[in-house]
Amino acid sequence: MAITTRVDALRVLGLPVGSTENDIKIAYKELSKKYHPDVMGDEYTEVFAGINEAYNFLINNPATSRKVLGNDEKAMVRYENRRSNRDKVKRYEFKERQRKREKEAELIKASKEARRRQEEEKRKKREAEKEAEMQIKAMEMAIVISKMLGEKNE
Repeated sequence: MAITTRVDALRVLGLPVGSTENDIKIAYKELSKKYHPDVMGDEYTEVFAGINEAYNFLINNPATSRKVLGNDEKAMVRYENRRSNRDKVKRYEFKERQRKREKEAELIKASKEARRRQEEEKRKKREAEKEAEMQIKAMEMAIVISKMLGEKNE
């Protein structure tokens, strides 16, 4: 589970959007004690990992928007939605650039393959021409030899 927004992290810890750092620490301590694998067993390791991830996200990304929005939960949600929409647009633009690069790479690969095939055809044609020239020379020599042998026999 990848936590990308503050709202998601707060939901994992079961807190409202306007929670303070102290609320976050208290909720983290309670949930980590409750769902620790040593207490609950190995089936809760994913839940425990999610709690740790949410807490680390909240500690490493303090809420700067709270200064502007106060404790207005609706405004905070709107802010997070706008932020996540911007992130979606950035991801979409990144994927489009990546698709464009992949398409260009495919075109370059196809053109190189076409050039390679053309060179191969030219090489085969040259080899065929050389073979034909050698056969013509062999026939000419055979004619010359047969004329020489024909003159000696007469």
